[in-house]
Amino acid sequence: MPVLRIALTVLHTSPVLQPGMGEAGGLNVYLLNTAQHLAAEGHDVTLITRRDSPELPDAVELAPNLRLVYLSAGPEHPLAKADSEQLIEPFTAALDDWWEPVDVIHSHHWFAGAAAIPVAQERGVPHVQSYHSVAAPVGEDWGAGEQPESPGRPAGERFIANESDRIVAVSRFEADTIIARYGADPERFSIVHPAVDSETFRPTGVDPEPYLVFAARLQPLKGVDLAIRALAEIHEAKRPRLVIAGEPASDFPGYTQQVRALGEELGLEEFIEYRGSMGRDELARLLSGAQVLLNPSHSETYGIINVEAAACGTPVIASRVGGMVDSVLDGDSGYLIPSRDPRQWAAAIERILDDPGLRERLSRSARQFALSRGWREAARELVDVYRGEVE
Repeated sequence: MPVLRIALTVLHTSPVLQPGMGEAGGLNVYLLNTAQHLAAEGHDVTLITRRDSPELPDAVELAPNLRLVYLSAGPEHPLAKADSEQLIEPFTAALDDWWEPVDVIHSHHWFAGAAAIPVAQERGVPHVQSYHSVAAPVGEDWGAGEQPESPGRPAGERFIANESDRIVAVSRFEADTIIARYGADPERFSIVHPAVDSETFRPTGVDPEPYLVFAARLQPLKGVDLAIRALAEIHEAKRPRLVIAGEPASDFPGYTQQVRALGEELGLEEFIEYRGSMGRDELARLLSGAQVLLNPSHSETYGIINVEAAACGTPVIASRVGGMVDSVLDGDSGYLIPSRDPRQWAAAIERILDDPGLRERLSRSARQFALSRGWREAARELVDVYRGEVE
């Protein structure tokens, strides 16, 4: 099969930024891992993002067949996500100036798609879009999706839904949401589930310690407040520690203080540990040593962290929302909770903590579930999508 020349664009965050920092999260994990495996399959892959520091080079080789290009679009310093909409037109111009022949452009998040579509159409190149999150309609709560960070997001998401040649969704839920909200043609959707690096994320063989983990950017959508309230419902005599790994999202710089204040109000200071963002190896060690991962997010299109915990043999307790029904096997790799009542979350936590046999069963099942999904397979599915548009 001929080699493909693939451009992967993202505007608001660097694909090599550590998840849990700023706007880095599941998108970054998905993008970097698929890029690395596409390149390992022999394809010519160019990651394209915005230069947010004058010290960054024009390009850097990350691996054979894989390079990262920094485009000058807007100020050469980081911007809050809420301010990134103003970068769309400069990014379009910079992408057009940079242009090197590629077979397909695959954009990640609506900012990048809105910027890349005009260039793709001008150059006659197919444009593939991944959303990674879908904006809640104006006036609806966090359960309807991510709050629009800027006024143009709903119109921008509608534009990319109807102008992209193909949309790659991470779950059936995400695809159905985009179709329902923006009238996109269902025939133009492909679903490629995120995967997991089961060599990095693996059981340690050591008995887990009595702590729980919450790992995500600190912002209201992710629901860390519910994790803290659930902890308060567990009797102090058997209450585990809660390790919170992540930093505030750029649009919520003071949110950590609010989270800390809630813990203090509930008298939990000695039971909560704040770790900040972590590298992949450090996060894997944290997950593999934990009793349970908590994911009380209001809305997720998938939930990569759930599968990473599963790969470590760590059961997951997550909200029964959106695409998390695909990343947690309810009753097998953990539990999905349909309520935001902290007492129900506490009961699920205690069920696992009080029954070592149950935890062992969930741990084995979780690992087997994670082993069924590798990044190599995800990258090959993307190649099939690209070939369908190129040929």
